[in-house]
Amino acid sequence: MSGHLTSQKIVRNVGLPLVNQFLAQGYALVRILSALKIKPSTYYNWRHWQQPSRQEKRRESLKPYILDVWKTFKFYGYRRIAAYSQQTDGPKVSEYMTLKLMRELGIKSRMQKRYRKPKTVVTVDQKPNLIRHLHDLSGVWQTDITYIQLTDHRWVYLATVLDPEKRKVLGYKIGDTMTAELATSALQMALDKHRKPLIIHSDMGSQYTSAEFNIKCQNYGLKHSYSLKGHPYDNGRMEAFHSILLGE
Repeated sequence: MSGHLTSQKIVRNVGLPLVNQFLAQGYALVRILSALKIKPSTYYNWRHWQQPSRQEKRRESLKPYILDVWKTFKFYGYRRIAAYSQQTDGPKVSEYMTLKLMRELGIKSRMQKRYRKPKTVVTVDQKPNLIRHLHDLSGVWQTDITYIQLTDHRWVYLATVLDPEKRKVLGYKIGDTMTAELATSALQMALDKHRKPLIIHSDMGSQYTSAEFNIKCQNYGLKHSYSLKGHPYDNGRMEAFHSILLGE
């Protein structure tokens, strides 16, 4: 049985290119098949075998989408890319398929694992928490900074702006130092790409209480809300997002 199948493959792999070669030279298909003693049904079976399956076509069509999301969020692993596909208007891709396509494309998350959450330096008095008793977070963005290791083994800081209602990253910035500029750049990226919120919520770290960050908020008419000192989980969805993200 297996020998017969192998011989069929040999005939197909030789016969189909030969037919195509004569077709390219302008010969009629009927004359070619007759001269080569190939049944029309056999030829069309070969043609059908040559065509990619529906699944193969879908996989190929998904590759540009996966690559585009990865280029936008290079710290996303396959789980986050799959989750992103489920939350947006684009094609819906499973975790398994995302992982398979990323391997075929030769791409992966730039992030390896979490080292630790940077210590928050608080140098000012407590500022108001505007979201603590809010049930509707549709007008709120949350932001935070974490410490990550890239695949080249370099440790960097990642500032992220998150829509907690949609659980979607709106802006981010990677840098070697945990500065006000890092935090402000992530916010600016989000503001450039999305409709501004009513409130931006952060911890009481010096990056977020800085003049640079708060002038940016004032320029866009954003109210700035702060977690209580020593209570980072007031920014719980942001913290949870980083935990999931860094578990990739």
